[in-house]
Amino acid sequence: MSLSKFSIKEERLLFSKEQSHAWITNSPICTKIIDLDFNLQYMSAAGINSLGITDVTSYYGKPYPFSFYPKCFRDEMLKNIINARDSGKIIEQEAAVVDMDGNEVWFHSTISPLSESGDGIDHLMIVSIDTTKQNLARQELEQLNHELEAKVYKRTLELELANKQLFKQAETDFLTQLYNRHAFDRYIGENIARAKENQQSLSLLMIDIDLFKHYNDLYGHDTGDIVLKKVAYTIDTSLLRKAGIAARYGGEEFAILLPETDINAGLDIAERIRANVEHLNLLDGQHSKMNNLTVSIGVAALKGDKLNATDLLKYADKALYMAKNGGRNNCAVCIAET
Repeated sequence: MSLSKFSIKEERLLFSKEQSHAWITNSPICTKIIDLDFNLQYMSAAGINSLGITDVTSYYGKPYPFSFYPKCFRDEMLKNIINARDSGKIIEQEAAVVDMDGNEVWFHSTISPLSESGDGIDHLMIVSIDTTKQNLARQELEQLNHELEAKVYKRTLELELANKQLFKQAETDFLTQLYNRHAFDRYIGENIARAKENQQSLSLLMIDIDLFKHYNDLYGHDTGDIVLKKVAYTIDTSLLRKAGIAARYGGEEFAILLPETDINAGLDIAERIRANVEHLNLLDGQHSKMNNLTVSIGVAALKGDKLNATDLLKYADKALYMAKNGGRNNCAVCIAET
């Protein structure tokens, strides 16, 4: 090979090295070279600028990762460069560091083993791409999603509460605050099915305020409404068992479902309600134009194959009629026909 050709080849090789160095130095990608003892040998301008380092030469020959990095980053990076050195494999890592001013900067780093001679690893090259903007955007998106989920959760709870309130309003008698007829019709079906499944008795009490129409005509509907509310409250508080379901059946008539209750227990509860209403002394006073208001109660109970809504209501109504004919302020039972 002639001298001129050799010179041209050397010049081209030198130019290629200089050009490669210029590209790395001026690249927007942070590039670091460390030796096998992890001492920094080189850092490109992108890394110097990202970290806000004034004099990078003061870090050359010193251990990487730098002491001003967070401990969690240093531990993870050290583990990964050891892995890359010992395995000869390319290792990737994404984590946050801090710059000289204490600002958090995110980098996605690729740790690559280098061999100048092709015979063993001589250095490690760490190429880091600044992903701060992407991670900030991701964090903002996660925060927005968290806030949105919180709002959706709160709104869901509000809607569930509103639906429960609407459902309760739809099944509640506005005057007495007991269940209304619509709710009673639903509950009687559910309780019959449950009683049949468990082979238990279901009692029904039909309650009517004695001579209430005459009272309404005499004292007015406003006063009549007050009496209805007091009677309803007394009925409800007379049920010692929470399983009892009290409803305003219509007008001055009330119905009570008593799960797991036979005819005798049902009669005991009916008598307690009757006595409690009588003791209210709703017409107590010198100017009363009527005797004290009372209630009459009919009691029925069915069990097993005989249990159905039609017969249970029929027997309870019949018992109520018997109580009325027995002089009012009275409780009566109607035993199912055998």
